[in-house]
Amino acid sequence: MDTNAPLPGDTPAAPKDTQPEKYIRTFAGDIETLRGGGSPDLTPLDESHATVAERLVAPSPVPPPAPPAPEPPPVETPAPPEKPEPSPTPLETYAGDFMARVKDTHASPMTVLAAEQDAAQGAPRAEPPEQPRSSTIPYIIGGVVLIIVGVASAYVAHLYYAQTNAPVVLAPTVSAPIFVDDRQEIVGSGVALTQAIVKSVAAPIVSGSIRLLYTASSTDSGSIFSALGTSAPNVLVRNINPAGSMAGVVNVNGVQSPFFILSVSSYSDTFSGMLSWEPLMRRDLIALFPPYPVAVASTTAAASSTPASPVPLPVSFTDATVANHDVRVYNDSQGRGIVLYGYWNQNTLVIARDPAAFTEIVQRLATSRTQ
Repeated sequence: MDTNAPLPGDTPAAPKDTQPEKYIRTFAGDIETLRGGGSPDLTPLDESHATVAERLVAPSPVPPPAPPAPEPPPVETPAPPEKPEPSPTPLETYAGDFMARVKDTHASPMTVLAAEQDAAQGAPRAEPPEQPRSSTIPYIIGGVVLIIVGVASAYVAHLYYAQTNAPVVLAPTVSAPIFVDDRQEIVGSGVALTQAIVKSVAAPIVSGSIRLLYTASSTDSGSIFSALGTSAPNVLVRNINPAGSMAGVVNVNGVQSPFFILSVSSYSDTFSGMLSWEPLMRRDLIALFPPYPVAVASTTAAASSTPASPVPLPVSFTDATVANHDVRVYNDSQGRGIVLYGYWNQNTLVIARDPAAFTEIVQRLATSRTQ
């Protein structure tokens, strides 16, 4: 049986001249042959029978290599001319110079040596030019002058600044609870202050006017009454306020006398202190409120009145009413007031010579309060 015969139902193979010729056997081709009922050619491939016709692509032609370019002929460079070597300069020495000197002058060696020695001793030596020294004295003087000018300018500027920006010192203002016509500053304390008040009382003022007396301390920290150093009780002194208190001199009907206006904190305490001070008040204030002189008849023909020794004074105060105010008054034997005190209100205590002075003071107090 022919294994290569076509099976029934298969498509007849195309003629050999129409099918492409296979040059390479593959596994897929063998499988297809087996499926077609044929047997693949299992003979090994003989490479020796391969021909050029079996090549799929013809090789590309290789161009022949270009011939090498001919080398240019070498250029002959002429050799540089040889330079002649410079002749060495002869070495000049002292011996050579000496022999040349002897030959030129036709002198003996001793003569040449003596001449050279004389020339060496007498030849002037070249001294370096003296450089001018830069003096520092002008610079020092200029610096000192600048320092002095700077210090003087700073001092003048300080004086100008101090004058233009000096703090304004206000004169101490002494306030008074009443209107006053005159002011006078007094100094001292204790007995000296008492004498200053007596001296001010002796200086006349216009009738119906009042002079304010003040000290430097009374403007800020204390009253003149407290500075007198009397034996007034502490309960009285402690309750006196410097602000609102004053001392002064009043002239009523030509009679001048001192007075005190005291601003107090407590009416009851100060009134109690005044009552306890009454036995010693006359003694403490006798220099400010002295007794009136007593007139006596003279033994001469012309009758005249001369001051006499004060008579013994009573030692107690009595109640009275002056200008609608209750007062305590100390009168002499003739009923004249020596000293009195009373309250204008609960916080203002007045100490005066007599009822006339007390009335003038309380009237000014009333006028000052209504303004």
